Amino acid sequence: MNKFPARAGWQWVKQGMMLFRKQPGGLMALFFCCMFVSLFSMIVPLLGQIAPFILTPLFSVALLEGCAQVDQGKRALPNLLLSGFRKPVRSPLLAMGVLNLLLLVIALGVLYAMAGDAVMQMGTRPPQIDQSQLEGLLGAVFTSSTIYTVGWMLTCLTAPLIYWQKMKLNKALFFSVVAVLRGWKAFLTAAVTLHLMYFVGCKIVVLILGSSQLAVAGIFTLFLITIVLTHCTLYIAYRQIFGPTDLAVPVKADGPEPLL
Repeated sequence: MNKFPARAGWQWVKQGMMLFRKQPGGLMALFFCCMFVSLFSMIVPLLGQIAPFILTPLFSVALLEGCAQVDQGKRALPNLLLSGFRKPVRSPLLAMGVLNLLLLVIALGVLYAMAGDAVMQMGTRPPQIDQSQLEGLLGAVFTSSTIYTVGWMLTCLTAPLIYWQKMKLNKALFFSVVAVLRGWKAFLTAAVTLHLMYFVGCKIVVLILGSSQLAVAGIFTLFLITIVLTHCTLYIAYRQIFGPTDLAVPVKADGPEPLL
């Protein structure tokens, strides 16, 4: 695994966007199938509230497999949703989902430990929170979201390693953490770029549509597209670090692409 400079992260995002442009309809349709199954899983007794979080790695694998299919010039079909539900990868992916849930619980625990009273006050109608509590809440939200984001970034390659390399969970976690730490500048650049693209897009929507319901729908649509773009970027990063999946054909760039 080579080290990657910061500009490699921008190249990952750029190639991810090019990959998305090949089949935006197919990738979005696959994502909506994942969303439907996630919402449907919430009706399961007892496990319904946590099922979407546990199933997240399986849905992520479906989107990444969709990216690989598009990369190979094939169609990203909704039946790829079942990719992560097949043996032998299903069990380790579900275990990864449990770890994802644990990470979320830790982040929420930090949030309530730092500003539990303010969170409770926000739930009242109307919210009764003073300036000091608000400042503490903002700091707590930033800290907890940072914990979750860093945890997600360190483990973001675990699911594709389990799926494509058939690694066990502990081995996949190890290689994911090592790969991200060795290329942390590139991963950070990619994350910042995607966030900036989303927030700039939201600003443009608000400037054009104001605070109407249509603007809310536009912002939510941008959020969904950003999730798919994130997976396209993650697929490109995985391919750059661990090599192509099967005989994946690289996305053509506009010109030479020096990364090192």
